[in-house]
Amino acid sequence: MKIVNNKMTYKKTVVAFLDILGTKDNQDFESKYKVHRAFHESMRDCHSRDREEAAYYRKVYSFSDCAYIFHGFREGCDESAKAEELLIQAALFNTTLTTIRLLNDGYLVRGGISYGDAYCDDLSFFGPAIEEAFILESKKAVTPRILLADSVGERAKLFSDRGHQEALSDANPAFGILPKRSYIPELIQQQNNAYHLNPFYILEMECCLQMGEHEFTHEELTKSVAATIEAQILQYPWENPVRPKLEWMREYVANSRCSLDPHR
Repeated sequence: MKIVNNKMTYKKTVVAFLDILGTKDNQDFESKYKVHRAFHESMRDCHSRDREEAAYYRKVYSFSDCAYIFHGFREGCDESAKAEELLIQAALFNTTLTTIRLLNDGYLVRGGISYGDAYCDDLSFFGPAIEEAFILESKKAVTPRILLADSVGERAKLFSDRGHQEALSDANPAFGILPKRSYIPELIQQQNNAYHLNPFYILEMECCLQMGEHEFTHEELTKSVAATIEAQILQYPWENPVRPKLEWMREYVANSRCSLDPHR
């Protein structure tokens, strides 16, 4: 919430809407609770890394097999263009962590991410950015991917790519001690003029990730996701609209690899 001239108004917020696919008819309590726990444990992991001086907050609202995740500026913090870039990057990175948990638990995820006007409190939320994130997921993403609004995707990709370029420049004093890589992973990927989030980004960068008490590795996670797809894909003939979505994800997972040079 933002107060202007003693009136409450919207605040600029990164809004992610995530939906678990293939669970429409699932009424099992344990399975539903597992999804609920994954959403909230990922937020707890993020909060454990928070600093008291952090400029932004996170909130998650989960219901059934979906969740809205909000990242916004704390009251009184810098909201400059540079601060916006950092907020968006943090929100996107944190969303990959949530997605990794869900993928590891055997779920396929589709989502939409927007940046714009939103309001949220302890009870509920509303605003144009919330509606846009929902439309991105439900109407535009189609395949199991997390689609970004064009304006978010363009600026986030430019910022992320520029960061990699600066780190890998000879002008970087630490360049010589950086790990050797076979390629540079992309946090934001572009396909057919659309931007989507790479859920494997941190594992493509580091090969392994510690979240809470659990260690995730790129090899184990991609094998797990591939097994999830293989367990489902033959249930759907090619004329079924689900089949091409699973085929897309199968190819996407097969093309993901850790970037660290094993001979470094």
